[in-house]
This record gives sequence, C-alpha cells and structure tokens, in this order.
Amino acid sequence: MSRVVRMIAFGLGAGGLVLPGCARQEKPEVAVVEEAPAVEPAIAVATLQSREDLTITGHVSFTQTQPGGAVTIAAHIEGAVEGLHGFHVHEIGNCSAEDFTSAGGHFNPAEVPHGGPGDAERHAGDLGNLEVGQDGVGHLQIDSNLLTIEGGPASVVGRAVILHEKMDDLVSQPTGAAGSRLACGVIELEP
Repeated sequence: MSRVVRMIAFGLGAGGLVLPGCARQEKPEVAVVEEAPAVEPAIAVATLQSREDLTITGHVSFTQTQPGGAVTIAAHIEGAVEGLHGFHVHEIGNCSAEDFTSAGGHFNPAEVPHGGPGDAERHAGDLGNLEVGQDGVGHLQIDSNLLTIEGGPASVVGRAVILHEKMDDLVSQPTGAAGSRLACGVIELEP
C-alpha cells in the first residue's frame, strides 16, 4: 500500500479525515424566539337608561388594548335633544335615584379642578361633550390616559357614566355647568 493510501485509511479509521486548512465547522446556533402571547383587550361597557320622562337609550364601551395603556371610550346615544351634552364618568356606579344623583360627582381620584379633555389638569371622568344631531343620535370617541379598566384607583369599573342636559363649558367648577342628568349607566366588565 502506498504511503498516501495508508494515511487516508488511518485517518478514516480514526473517526474522519482532517486535511490541513479544512477545520471542522460547528453549525451556528439558531436562537429560538418565542412570541409573547397576545394580550386580550380589556373591555367594560355601560348601557344607558334615561330619566322616566325621557326616551334616551345608548351604550358606552371602554377598551384598553394594553395594560397601562390609554382607554378608548366610544359612546352611541339615541333619543336625545339636538346639541352638545356634557358627558362624564361619575364616581359611584348607582343609577337608582330618579335624577341619577346616586351616581355622585365626577370621577376625580386626583382631586384636581374640572376641565376639558385637552386640559393637562382635569377630572379623570371629564370626557367633554357629546354632540347629538337633529335625528337625536349622538356619538363620541375619545382616548384617556387618566382612566383604566384594570384594578386600582383610576379604574372605571363599578362607576357610572352620565349624559347631561347642557353643554359642558369645560371651565365652571366643579361640573362645567352641564345641568341636570338625563341618562345614566353603570360601567361593568364585559363578560
């Protein structure tokens, strides 16, 4: 046997042939990236009931897509008088009084003055005005960083949402001179 053939045979018998300059390459490690589980949005809803002398109906949804993120409030109202109506989250989830005073005052966990949705300092429950058209239908969609659906002092769950008779002037203390309460709904987690 020639010397070259013996070296090849010896190399194969020892577990593999290694030629100079041909170092064995390790396979690169592949990182496995696991996707974070999708977070279901937290949703709370309120169904509005009107005073006995009115026929206002409506629903309001509160949606939080990320823990600690902004809450989107979407309201749909029917049967109201045309114009702007103050629209607020109130501190107590109780609509049992005929005039809805059982819902307490505006939700204000930071104990700051009343204001409009664009003001840096305002009640957490200050949602501004909902505009109702000639057909009695009104919509409002607004985002708030002062509210949450999660537990804690800023949570809307177990509170009430109120549609007022007049426009909220966004400055008068403590309620924006929005007048009487026309409709009320208790905010509950969506099942």
